[in-house]
Amino acid sequence: MVAHLADADRAALVTITGQWELGGSLEEWTAAGVAAHRGEGPEARLEGWEAAADALRWHLAALDADGWRARVAWVAGTISVRTLATLRLNDAWHHGRDMAEATGRPFEADEATLAFLADLAARTIPSGLTRRGRARPGAVILVRLGAGQWLLGGAASERPDPGAAPDLVLEADPLAFVLRAAGRTTGDPWTAEGDKSLAADVAATLSSVT
Repeated sequence: MVAHLADADRAALVTITGQWELGGSLEEWTAAGVAAHRGEGPEARLEGWEAAADALRWHLAALDADGWRARVAWVAGTISVRTLATLRLNDAWHHGRDMAEATGRPFEADEATLAFLADLAARTIPSGLTRRGRARPGAVILVRLGAGQWLLGGAASERPDPGAAPDLVLEADPLAFVLRAAGRTTGDPWTAEGDKSLAADVAATLSSVT
């Protein structure tokens, strides 16, 4: 897991600063990365991840507004550097929580981190519907997570008018929604009002991990 995080951070830096391509399926890429680090000790893997994460973080810290808006290749297609950075935060936090749970240690999300994770989880709804063949063009979805709310379209790249009436309203605790979007829990931790078939499509396609 630590080796995978390090490889992903290195790949993120490569795609931001140059050219990168997945070169096969995500599963194949992940398996190849794990195999490449077979035989490394725990300390070497941890040091490799720390170095990769630091290098990515330092580069991101130096970006200007145009740099954050730049489009780069990633696992699920072309995305902004800002979205890529959020995906890396999402991946690191969830795997960190996985390791904490496996070792019986507490692992919490501070307010700022949870806000980033919730934003990503909510905003993946339209692309998830489209990527999995359940796009609902013209539909409007309102997601309320704690104090935050998002008005989303039913298909990728759709941006509803701010005054549009939602066809579906989902309301949930932010952390519960984040964990569900990352596949760490099952069931639907939200209340849903409106189009039940649309709610079922969201439940079937929701994923904040790549």
